[in-house]
Amino acid sequence: MKKIISMFFILGFMFSTFTVCADARDDGALLTDYTIVIDSEPTDTERFAAERLEYYIEKVTKKDIPFIYDSYSDGKYEILVADVTTESSVDGSYVISSNNSCISIGGYGNKGTIYAVYRFLEEFCDCRWFEKNVIRIPENPDLRVPSDILVEYTPFFEYTEADTLSACDPEYSLANGLNGGAYRNLSHRQGYMVEYLGPFGHSLATYYCSPDKYFDEHPEYFALRGKKRVKDQLCLTNFDVMNIVTDEVLALLEQSYVPNVALQIVSLTQNDNLNYCECEDCRKIDKNNGSQSGTLISFVNEIAKRVADTAKYPNIAFDTFAYQYSRKAPTNVVPRDDVIVRLCSIECCFGHTMDDTDCKVNADFMKDLEEWSKICDRIYIWDYVNNYNETVCIFPNFNVLQRNVQIFYENHAKGLYEEGNYYITQCDGEFAELRTYLLSKLMQNPYRDDSEELIDDYLEAVYGPGYQSIREFIDIMSEHAVSRYRHLSIYQDSDDTLCNMSSKDVERCDELWQKAKDAAENDQQLNEILHSELSWRY
Repeated sequence: MKKIISMFFILGFMFSTFTVCADARDDGALLTDYTIVIDSEPTDTERFAAERLEYYIEKVTKKDIPFIYDSYSDGKYEILVADVTTESSVDGSYVISSNNSCISIGGYGNKGTIYAVYRFLEEFCDCRWFEKNVIRIPENPDLRVPSDILVEYTPFFEYTEADTLSACDPEYSLANGLNGGAYRNLSHRQGYMVEYLGPFGHSLATYYCSPDKYFDEHPEYFALRGKKRVKDQLCLTNFDVMNIVTDEVLALLEQSYVPNVALQIVSLTQNDNLNYCECEDCRKIDKNNGSQSGTLISFVNEIAKRVADTAKYPNIAFDTFAYQYSRKAPTNVVPRDDVIVRLCSIECCFGHTMDDTDCKVNADFMKDLEEWSKICDRIYIWDYVNNYNETVCIFPNFNVLQRNVQIFYENHAKGLYEEGNYYITQCDGEFAELRTYLLSKLMQNPYRDDSEELIDDYLEAVYGPGYQSIREFIDIMSEHAVSRYRHLSIYQDSDDTLCNMSSKDVERCDELWQKAKDAAENDQQLNEILHSELSWRY
């Protein structure tokens, strides 16, 4: 019988459930003295988590670690890997604990135990997954594990997404807590992902109620602009459109729905233009709500209700955009609990924090975020971390990243997508991978106090002994990114990216890059330096 145990018993009952623990040393045992123990009939995710734990412990200690599929072993020191119920019962939550002879690693839901294993490897074995191909696994045959561990974790966000080359890698994603399904494919044994069934965005009048299928015979299904129907948005008050989209959503779910995962999302989102419908019925609802989000939320609410009424898809949510013309929250309609509002920051300044009152565009965004947070407990943020005019160009936003993630969390955001140079993943410009690593860690915990250390650790691992020169360059870049009167958009001309740079500053930056290159110990480090230096040369 599967042994699922509650967090209440984690320090006592859990150990007696699997084994009788022996007396042990106060200073913690050698990791090489331990046996990994999992249930004789483990779940796929338990088995996967235990196998990854075994793999990395053997890499660190340079010694084979016994691995037992049983609820009891004769070993003196044991690492128990098991799914558990936690106090929060949120997918991805976990507990790591130890006493004198046992280490317990367990989590809730599809990913909790897997996340717990990677947290153990990071915190107690000093492993790091900086990039897809830059992983730190220190050799330490004499590694000891404390006998008084108690780590309890509940995810800050239910959905986390980034899109650089490393972020697409399953191992990197599991180690750094990225769970979205847009750019990675996690198997069932890897805990699956938060999958968008169908399109990731801009789905209405493209995927749903396609103009190729319906426009010629039923132009009234589509948005009225002036006196003309256009193909690239829908009329959201048309009853036939609602029926068509409902039927298409149900057909998609019938084909693609996966039971027993934490969350799957269907995106019902406006097309990427400003052609919202101006028919009498749509205008009436929008006027009553003070925003075109009135018709959009009303439409998505109704589709979500119809699907919920089937009682067939309990872990499905529906998302829609608060984007450009729909960014302002409605005043007379409230999103259902199973409706996610994905608020997009595309108009913002990314050189100032979102709560900087001296930055008007950010102050406007904050007002919209605060209004949405009053009526919606399930906001997702679509944020931007790249210059889309000139993707190789420096994008000096490091000073705002941590505070912005905190702001999103404090305003009911449950999901966060940090969009970078997603369409050229083989040649990400400037410090895209560093930014993804830092943001991944901040999405795991926005309030961590070691963000500066995270940057330094990454730079040293990727660029080698010259990393301090590159760190100084990043600091100079950040210092000159913006001023009270200068801002940083995602469509910034490169000559406006850094302001107030003196000739002395430029000379110093040239010196720093040369010092970094001179200090490189091998071709890999040199290539990484040259790759990132392109942004400065450009």
